[in-house]
Amino acid sequence: MRPSRWVSSLLLATLATGCGAPPAGLVDDRAALLDAADRDRIETFHRLLLADHGIDYRLVTVTDSGDIERFAVEAFDKLEVGGHSPNGRGLLLVIDPVRDRVRLEVSAALEGVYLDAFVAYLEQRQMVPFFRRDRVADGILATTEMIVTRAQNAARNAGFDDEPWAAFTTGAGATSAARLGQRDDGAWRDGPANVTARDDTPGAIVVAYLDAMDARNANPDLPIYSGATRRMLAEWVVTPAQMDNIVAAYRQCHAEAPRLESNRAVIRYPPAERACAPWFLVREEGRWRLDLTMMQSAIRFGRSNAWHFAHGVDHPYTFAFADWQFDSNGFPRIN
Repeated sequence: MRPSRWVSSLLLATLATGCGAPPAGLVDDRAALLDAADRDRIETFHRLLLADHGIDYRLVTVTDSGDIERFAVEAFDKLEVGGHSPNGRGLLLVIDPVRDRVRLEVSAALEGVYLDAFVAYLEQRQMVPFFRRDRVADGILATTEMIVTRAQNAARNAGFDDEPWAAFTTGAGATSAARLGQRDDGAWRDGPANVTARDDTPGAIVVAYLDAMDARNANPDLPIYSGATRRMLAEWVVTPAQMDNIVAAYRQCHAEAPRLESNRAVIRYPPAERACAPWFLVREEGRWRLDLTMMQSAIRFGRSNAWHFAHGVDHPYTFAFADWQFDSNGFPRIN
């Protein structure tokens, strides 16, 4: 999926009302890879990461860093990364399009949270697939979700053995090839198109989708998708890390019985399971198919990766939520 899990009006509103005076210098785009709107978005989410988790996250792009490892260490000290954090928790992301390198430098205070295996997975399985399509800002923002999730798990003293990156092994350390503009989406875009559900029910379609994600099959032409979904996915960047995270998140949630009305269906999860957004399905050509366009238009994720409905979006699936109440930001209330 594209990084809509983090791009939300709620985050912007929260920043305006609850974060106080924002620290300066979070983004230094010397290589001019970002436009003004991109810089503002990235700074917004980095401020929220600081406000919620005490992590001072900086970004520097350069046109030629030379030795990027040495550059990152020196820039980390010069910029006093972690200085905005009460506990010296800092991250520095360096992108060098000339040297085709990306490196995430981690402060000593965070080394137990963001291990080398996690950093390499983050770069290679989440960030770089966006960079291949010259979507630098989206790639940076997409990684923020994983950084936040890892911080949440660490705060709960949760082990990382069950997290998707834990089995990832590489000798790359915290530096990877950036692959800016190379357009190669990897083998996961060429997965088999013959994915089918065990039967023609909404629940079976969702299971088939999660199985496809578990197999890292991002083929946009799967028959379990609606026609509009196939057209949308053909233009999307779908990364291995996103697919892994979808499976990991929904594996922990408990689906309710499908809610049906005419040619539409919804599979939702208890309101307390905030990370699992509902699935929307439409009946086309006599079969149930997943409508991911609805999730794109109407679902947003807040600063703790909890889903809510976007403001002002009308949709034909309201029948499935008539028994729920929502707060002013579109979050379902927990009874």
